Amino acid sequence: MSQISPRPGRGRPRLLPGKIAANPRDQILAAAAELFVSRGYAGTTTREIADGAGLRQASIYYHFGSKEEILAVLLERSVQDRVEQAGKIEAGMGSVTPDVGLYALAVSDMSALVAMPYNIGMLYRLPDVIASPVYDRYGHLRGDLVAGYSRVAQRAAGERVSASSAEPGLGELLVQMVESVVSLRREDRVGSTTVATIASACLRLCGIAEDAIEQAREAALTALARA
Repeated sequence: MSQISPRPGRGRPRLLPGKIAANPRDQILAAAAELFVSRGYAGTTTREIADGAGLRQASIYYHFGSKEEILAVLLERSVQDRVEQAGKIEAGMGSVTPDVGLYALAVSDMSALVAMPYNIGMLYRLPDVIASPVYDRYGHLRGDLVAGYSRVAQRAAGERVSASSAEPGLGELLVQMVESVVSLRREDRVGSTTVATIASACLRLCGIAEDAIEQAREAALTALARA
């Protein structure tokens, strides 16, 4: 996952004698990510972003043309690596059973969401972000992720679910289940078994039996550890 450097203290000068400041572009993104998630996109001003990054407001416009452009970068970062990882897991499914592949995909994706700085995976769930024109520019990336889940799920489900269930709608349901971890993280409710519980639920949705789910879990964790 592309990392966003932690922002400096509120109002801290960007440059201090004898010290090298962090990348100001990353400082802006870090401050914006924290504010967008905690206050909402519409409720955050560029002045507040500049203050959080320890920069003058004019510096924001040197690196980004607008608040919308900042959001665009964060949206892209929050899902692009997830799409690429899903593609790698899908490409490697020839060496594992489909249910193992789906479990590995869910675990890997949730691990990325939990590790994202400032819980920026939450951005795709915020109403004011969804309503923004910027979302339309990057919403297709999440669509690519849903399509990847759908393909993996169809292989895992096989004949255990009806043909009508094994369509893109199943992929959307799985992504929503996986992305529930960002809401749980926001409420500080991600425990030691949260990821495993949700991943197992993804397999149940595809009609996979409980004994097979346990076997898939062990095989998927082994495969991920070797990756």
